Amino acid sequence: MCGILGYCAPEWDPGLEKFFGLQGFNLQHRGQENFGCTYSNGHKFSHFKDRGLVSQVFTRERRDHFSDTRPLIAIAQTRYATAGGTDAISAQPHWMTLLDGFYSNATNGDLPLLEEEIRRLEKAGTVMLSGNDGEVILKKILHGARDQGGDLVAGIRRMMESTPGAYSGCLMTLTELYLYRDPHGFRPLYFGKWRDAVVFASESCAFHEPDAEIEREVYPGEVIKLDIHGGREHFQAVPTHQPRQQCVFEAIYFARPDSRVFTDSKEVGHFRHLLGRRLATEHPVSDAAVVPVPDSGRYAASGYASESGLPLRELLVRNPYIPRTFQIAGQSNREDLVRLKFTVMQSLLRQYRKFVIVDDSLVRSTTLRSLIGMVRDAAREADVDPRSIEVHVRIASPPIIGCCYYGIDTPEKTELVAAHQNVEEIARGIGADSLAYISHEGLDTVTREFGDPGDFCRACFTGRYPTRYLERSR
Repeated sequence: MCGILGYCAPEWDPGLEKFFGLQGFNLQHRGQENFGCTYSNGHKFSHFKDRGLVSQVFTRERRDHFSDTRPLIAIAQTRYATAGGTDAISAQPHWMTLLDGFYSNATNGDLPLLEEEIRRLEKAGTVMLSGNDGEVILKKILHGARDQGGDLVAGIRRMMESTPGAYSGCLMTLTELYLYRDPHGFRPLYFGKWRDAVVFASESCAFHEPDAEIEREVYPGEVIKLDIHGGREHFQAVPTHQPRQQCVFEAIYFARPDSRVFTDSKEVGHFRHLLGRRLATEHPVSDAAVVPVPDSGRYAASGYASESGLPLRELLVRNPYIPRTFQIAGQSNREDLVRLKFTVMQSLLRQYRKFVIVDDSLVRSTTLRSLIGMVRDAAREADVDPRSIEVHVRIASPPIIGCCYYGIDTPEKTELVAAHQNVEEIARGIGADSLAYISHEGLDTVTREFGDPGDFCRACFTGRYPTRYLERSR
C-alpha cells in the first residue's frame, strides 16, 4: 500500500509546487517509510528519494530546487514497503536509461509472483537493484517497449498481459506521462484538473484543494498518455476482468475517510458508518457505552451507536504522532507502540461498567489485546474493581483468514489469528467478554449501496484469490 501522485502541465504555474506538496501530505497515511519524486521541465530530469515522511524528505532546499527547475511533469510516491528494504535504493520512483531515453516509474500495489518475476528478469540478463515490485514493472515495460520499436503503450500492454498483480502506476519521460491500472482494478487511481494541469493521485482526498477537481478514475486495463503540449490519449490496453476486483479493505481500513474510493459521490467514512449500523443489528449489546478504537474504528463506532441508541464515548485517547501499528515490523515493537499510542480516560470507568469497543478489523489481535489490558489496568488505577468492567468487542469486517498478495501487507497466515482460532478462542485471548464480526452477508448489503459486491476483492476474508500467487515467505 503506497500513494502515488503527480501532474502534467503545458506550462509552469508557481502554485504547482505548493499543490504537489499538499498532494503528498494528503497521501501520507498510505506510506510513511519513504518519499521520492522525479520531475522534468521538458529538457532535463531531477529526482530525489529518501527515508522519512513527506515533510522530512521534501525539504526547503529540495522545494526551492523544484520551483527553480519549473517542472512540467512530476511523479512521486509515499511508500509503505511490502517488498524490498526501506533504504533509498528501494524507494520509488525508480528510474533508468534505455531506448536512448530516461524513464521513471512509481507504482502502488503488489505482484503476487514477485520472486518468480525477478528470477525471470535476472535469467534474461537484467540487473535488479531493489527487488521490489515497482522496479520489476518499470523494467518489464521498457523491455516490452524495446521489442515494439519504443512504443511505451505497447510496453505497458505487454507487461499487463504477462504480469498478474495489483498495480496502479505512473511512468514518465522528459515530455510524457503515462497513467495505467491493472486489468482487475485492485488499486485506485484518480485523475483530474488543477488549473491547466492534469493531476493524479491514489485517493480523491489529494484533490481537496482550491481549483482541483476529479474527472474520474483510471479504468482497469486503461493507459492514459499525456504530454507537456496538452495532448491526451486514452487506450484500453487490455480487456478488463469482469467482475473487477477493487480492494474492499481500502474502504474498511486504509483509505482516508474523506476519500471516495467506490464512487465520486459517496465517501469512505459513510461506508464505515453503515458498516457500524449493520454490525449493531447483527450483534447488539444492551446498556453499554460504545467506544471507538481511534482512529480506525471511529466511523463504524458512530454507526453502531446511532443504530443501537447507545452513548458514544471516547474512552481511548490516541497519540497522533505514533504511526499505524499495522505498518510496524516486529510483534514486540507493535505491542510497545500500542502502549505509547493509547491512553485510557479513567473518569469514564467510574461512570460506566459496560463497554462495546468497535474497530474496523482484527488482524493479529495485538492492538485489542493490549487495549483491553490497558482498560482493566486503568480501572485499578481509578479504584474500580476490574472484575466489574465488561468489554465487548465488535469488528466491522469479517474475520481475516487469508494473506493479501495485492498490496495490503497482512502478515503470514500463522499470524492471522482468525485463520487458526475460533471466535471464542480469540475473545479469551484478547481478554474480551464477547467478540463478534460483521457477517459476509452484512458486508455485501452495505457494499451494495456503493456498487456490485462482486466487483470487490475480499480474498483476505474468503481465502479465494483472483490471480496466481506465491505463498508468503516473509
